Amino acid sequence: MRNQENRINSLFKLAIVLVVIVVVNWLAQQWFIRVDLTSEGRYTLSDTTKDFLSNLPEDVYVKVYLDGDLNVGFSKLSNATREMMEEFEVYGNDKLLFEFIDPAEGTIQEKKDRMKELKEYGLEPQLVDETAEDGRKIRSYVFPYALVYYNERVVGVNLLENLPGRGGAENLNISIESLEFKFADAFKRLITEEKPRIAFLEGHGELDELDVIEATDALSAYYQVDRGRIGNNPSILDPYKLVIVAKPSRSFSEKDKFILDQYLMNGGRLLFFVDAVNVTLDSLRRAPQTMGLYADVNLQDQLFKYGVRINPVIVEDIQAGRIMMNVSPKGQPKLVPFPWLYSPLMATSPVHAITRNVNLVRGDFTSTIDTVGRDLEVSREVLLRTSQLTKVNQTPVFINMMEVNQQPDRKAFNHSFLPTAIAQEGYFPSVFQNRQVPAGIQMNGKQVKVKSQLTRMVVVADGDIIKNEVRFKDSNPQVQQLGFDEGSKQVFGNKDFIVNAVNYLCDDEGWMALRGRNFTLRLLDREQLSSGTIFWKWLNVGAPVLLIIIGSVVFLWIRKRKYGK
Repeated sequence: MRNQENRINSLFKLAIVLVVIVVVNWLAQQWFIRVDLTSEGRYTLSDTTKDFLSNLPEDVYVKVYLDGDLNVGFSKLSNATREMMEEFEVYGNDKLLFEFIDPAEGTIQEKKDRMKELKEYGLEPQLVDETAEDGRKIRSYVFPYALVYYNERVVGVNLLENLPGRGGAENLNISIESLEFKFADAFKRLITEEKPRIAFLEGHGELDELDVIEATDALSAYYQVDRGRIGNNPSILDPYKLVIVAKPSRSFSEKDKFILDQYLMNGGRLLFFVDAVNVTLDSLRRAPQTMGLYADVNLQDQLFKYGVRINPVIVEDIQAGRIMMNVSPKGQPKLVPFPWLYSPLMATSPVHAITRNVNLVRGDFTSTIDTVGRDLEVSREVLLRTSQLTKVNQTPVFINMMEVNQQPDRKAFNHSFLPTAIAQEGYFPSVFQNRQVPAGIQMNGKQVKVKSQLTRMVVVADGDIIKNEVRFKDSNPQVQQLGFDEGSKQVFGNKDFIVNAVNYLCDDEGWMALRGRNFTLRLLDREQLSSGTIFWKWLNVGAPVLLIIIGSVVFLWIRKRKYGK
């Protein structure tokens, strides 16, 4: 009788367990819950990304080519990408599909087709050289890329960040940090039907279309890029999200300054690239020496009112780019790279969304920036700085190409980390407060605003940062990459800086905040790892066996005590 009761109780308990399991599974399907136990929220998407994914209008399909036989680093990046895709899939309401593809699989023709498709979007295979345990050199190709498809549109995504001067583990961590932003950025570019409008200002000797074609092409992926002059109508700039002033060489009229000012007062965004000293490499190519003079384009009072002052100086920096010089006085020219201290390689801020994880930015004849007006309702952040060894030359400054042959006197480089670009956000005062409206302005019944809406601006004390070199061969222009240093054959972060600056200035939804994510890099202690290898090997082998033996002894002891009688 007792055995029957025990049997019934056991069946009842089993039934309860089964019912609980079914109910828990049903609840799990109805309410989605994930817990991220990392301190930095490594596995948590931002609210901006979640809202965007939950409102996808149509299906988005992602092909990830980082799969197959990968080393430890790329396997980690592949796993992180897969986890990110799974998170996207959860919030995408079945409208986000993804697939991982091994580029080495399939027939020869299938491999060629994959290579061709990736090359169409500028994605070349990455060569990886490794050393095996037996000392053999192993060379392989990796494809750290993804293609995102939406309707008839396709965007390529580079999953790998490879910043010069950073270690492999650090670059891997940066790549993982950037995954959410890169994919969200690609989705946004594909789905946005109408691009916002931005404009390059003309009429004051600014850089022409060919000089900024690299920046224009990069920005055209996000915006409709126009060019034009300011007229007499203060509303002419209203359709534009941002206005770029790229290296003006002639003075602004009071009328043009007024229209720019009122554009800012009404919430417009401004990006200035201004030279405070008039000197160019072209003038040095025509003559061995030149003089740099103060370049007054009649913007100093306006920028001063907004809280910044571009100083009429030129910096020399030990951390500098290179210039090609002909060392053969006769016969065939022989070009050799020399350090050119007037081309500083400026460090980027590690905390701001514009410059985080951006390579050094190359300048030419750069000035410095000071902030003024402590009572302004604006927040500021320095974006670019010179190095620890900087020399400041007051105008007028004599510049001679033969300086490349001289060893710099480091005692003269007695300044450090001077700011050369600043971002500002807040409420700006009008430069035309308590001033008359310039003649010829058609106000059409509008009132002059003396305080801006919440808005942003970026001021850079170097007009050449946005300029790409153009060489002519047989009357055909050949455009060099923006930020390209001919002497070292490196491409610096100028393009990334400009695109990020424009995206930051135009961002009202918080997308650029994704670039500020910071994942803690947790590395193993190599010294302890190398010294304690034998201990950890024996621990990994012996601990499981020891636990099984202890568990068996305890189980037998309990069984003997329970059933021994």
